[in-house]
Amino acid sequence: MYRIAICDDDNKFAEELYDYIKGFCSRNRIEVFLKLYTDSDELMDMIENRKFYDLYILDIIMPAYSGMDLLEFLRIRSVTVDVILLTSYTDYAVDACGYPQVFRYIPKGVYRQRLEQALNDFFAKMEQAQGRKPYVIHNSHRSVKFYQEDVVYIYKDGKYTVFVKRTGEEERERSSLSAVYTKLQNADMIMLDRCYIVNLLYISRIRPNEVILENGDLLRTSRENVQRVKDAFSTYWGELI
Repeated sequence: MYRIAICDDDNKFAEELYDYIKGFCSRNRIEVFLKLYTDSDELMDMIENRKFYDLYILDIIMPAYSGMDLLEFLRIRSVTVDVILLTSYTDYAVDACGYPQVFRYIPKGVYRQRLEQALNDFFAKMEQAQGRKPYVIHNSHRSVKFYQEDVVYIYKDGKYTVFVKRTGEEERERSSLSAVYTKLQNADMIMLDRCYIVNLLYISRIRPNEVILENGDLLRTSRENVQRVKDAFSTYWGELI
């Protein structure tokens, strides 16, 4: 779960921004703890007590402490965080760019056009830092993002490929199994046969003609395929140990 702080003394704009970010995270299935501050003094207290967020979205002109004041305090503390500055004033752009914490500088008048891309870039950066591998299904009807680490196995169902998650949920993509395997680019995933891709992390037991997964599902295949999976499974856990 990511922690995001919003600080703006304009109550109406702050609530609008809060709803926008909450909606973005809900649509993209991103778990966040989102906190709204309309008093920069309260947020400064949190920083002074070393209670930090992953991302700060700050107005620049505020009473008590400005966004630049908060940014300077984060710099002095050498805190590794990201900051998005939202402001109606562009005079601070040059100064703001001198801070490594500044991830984006966005004028309030165009925040809807630019904030979505900024959030996409921020979460992609965080995912990369954590080693998580997103998978995106995109077509004319919908866009879905989930994580490969949450996929137990993948199977072919006619013209579709079905992703079975550890929660029991399934996602479907109109694509061949081989195309999905190429798209995954994930050493933890192994092609069991022409019908299945298995996540080595979730294999519970291997028998002569079948692979049993932690969710209880049983995948039957040939002895040759099982031996190949068994070799990959041994190598996988050996590397982790």
